[in-house]
Amino acid sequence: MTDSDTALDMVRETRFLINRVDDWIFEEISPYLGQRVLEVGCGLGNLLSRLAGREKVVGLDTDFASVSRLKATYGSHAGMEVVQADIADESVLALRDYGFDTIVCLNVLEHIEHDEVALANMRALLKLNGHLLLVVPAHSWLYGSMDAAIGHYRRYETGGLQAKLASAGFQLTASKYLNTFGALGWWFNGRVLRRPVPPSDQLRLFNHVVPAVRAIEGWINPRLGISLLVVAQ
Repeated sequence: MTDSDTALDMVRETRFLINRVDDWIFEEISPYLGQRVLEVGCGLGNLLSRLAGREKVVGLDTDFASVSRLKATYGSHAGMEVVQADIADESVLALRDYGFDTIVCLNVLEHIEHDEVALANMRALLKLNGHLLLVVPAHSWLYGSMDAAIGHYRRYETGGLQAKLASAGFQLTASKYLNTFGALGWWFNGRVLRRPVPPSDQLRLFNHVVPAVRAIEGWINPRLGISLLVVAQ
């Protein structure tokens, strides 16, 4: 296991400390979710638990341990399936017959070296007029030690991501920045202190103030955020 794998595993585990952020993202994407959903990069299942009850839900991940863990958890759930595969490999196109009306990819695209190939494969897996729901790390200038430690190839600007989506055959229909305060914390920890992962105590503290952050960002249109949420068709 590489240092990057170890750091990423730590981040995946500590993600459960900020469950209110996951609730926030889920509420943002919920209006666009259909009944046949593919989650690209399902990780440890933070989102899968929220998708249960739909007609068909497929979780996709490259990590054998994560896939095995989720198969044990969701293998008996009607309409749910977990698959080990790489969205940037053409073999994933075997899933086209599932007829997905929604693809969700949350904080995963930045881990894929050839993100244009991954986006083209997502387009091939979606039904006509289906929705692609992306959350990616925002702002190239925020790239720091934590991005490098957990295997981020890049952070995204709106214009650059829009161009990649268009090249893959998507039309951008909505985008917004999320979590301005998180961006400031990421900058301080990754660019100033050069830490490899966010401290757990900071994550616990931030989880308590998420409702206030959401309320503030509901009143304004932030031009800064740790994440960029994109809806494309």
